[in-house]
Formats: sequence, C-alpha cells, structure tokens
Amino acid sequence: MPGSTVSPELPGFSLFLPEGFIALPAGQIDKTKFRSLASEISASFGLGLNAEIDQGLAETTAMLATTAAAAQAGGSSYTAAGFFRSPDEANRPIMATLNCFCLESRHRSANVAIAGLEQVHRSTANGPVEIMELPVGPAVVAQSFTPGEIAVGTDIVETTEHAITAWIPGPKVVLGLAVTSNNTEDWAHVADLARGIFDTFEWAGTSA
Repeated sequence: MPGSTVSPELPGFSLFLPEGFIALPAGQIDKTKFRSLASEISASFGLGLNAEIDQGLAETTAMLATTAAAAQAGGSSYTAAGFFRSPDEANRPIMATLNCFCLESRHRSANVAIAGLEQVHRSTANGPVEIMELPVGPAVVAQSFTPGEIAVGTDIVETTEHAITAWIPGPKVVLGLAVTSNNTEDWAHVADLARGIFDTFEWAGTSA
C-alpha cells in the first residue's frame, strides 16, 4: 500500500495492511467510485464483488465515504477501513480505521524528535504512551480514548472511540499512523493489530 505526503518535497512511505482492510477513496465520490467502494465492502463481507447494493450496503458505503472525507479534511493523506470478527466472540464484528498524517518538521535528529513527541504526548494523552522500536527506527506510540454518543432512533447509545497512534520521525517530517475503533471489548486485539501494521512501515526508497 503506497502512502502519500502533504507536498512533493516530503518523503513518501509504504506500509502493509492485513486482509480485511479497504482503501477509502479521497476527494469527491461519484457514482462510479461509490459502486467500486460498495463492491469492495461487499467482497470483504463475503458477498462477492457483484452483490446487489441493498439499503444496508448503501448505508455502509455512504458512512465510509463520509468517514474518508472527514479524515481528509482533518489532514489525512490516506484512509482505510478494516472489518474483522472478534477473536473472543465470532458474532461480534470489529471495524477499525487507519489514517496517515504527514507533518513537516525541522527536528535536528530522530532522537530530538522522539524526546519532544514523548514529552508532548505524556502530558496530553489519556492512555498509555511508549517508545516503540520499529524496523524503520523509534516511534512514540500513544493511546487515547474519546467518549461520545450516537442517536439510534429515539435512543442515545454511549460510545468510546479508542485510538493508537505511532508518531514516526523521518527526513523533514513526522508521520502519524493512527488506528481507531469504537469496539471497546476488543480494543486490545485492535491495538495489537495496529502494532503489527506499524512494524511494516517504510520510508520510500529504504526497502530491500
């Protein structure tokens, strides 16, 4: 999966996403892109690429298109959504999203960037913060949770969005890989999945 950055002068990157993830389209989604995304979602659910777009599939596709647009507006250069089954309860679905944020930085070295990132996130995060040694180098990995509410008919359902983000310093940039999910019961599994994705990250031109 190729990544992109916020300007041509900044380095590119790549990472590997496990089966179950779907890349979400950027920009305006026309009828062709909508049908293509619906087909990928349908296939991920085991319904086949040519399944009929019923109301449920259309609503899911529209929700993910909105998610991608909101992420892009927030600065994400790449967004993907993953669909899985809970390892603990086969009938419980898990949805996770991944976003890539590339920020220009003038840090003198990776160690300087790591020290600054760790200080910032230890003072602001409401979850664990750790320094993780990735194949590409050190990263600050921070977890957080944000409570919220969703209206379901006349009822209000309380939710918690969990996030784990790896902040990776590189040449003239700090890149954030964020994996989020509302699935509290299986968050430990999602966080482990995210760490596996972080391990696959490479800056462009550094692969063997």
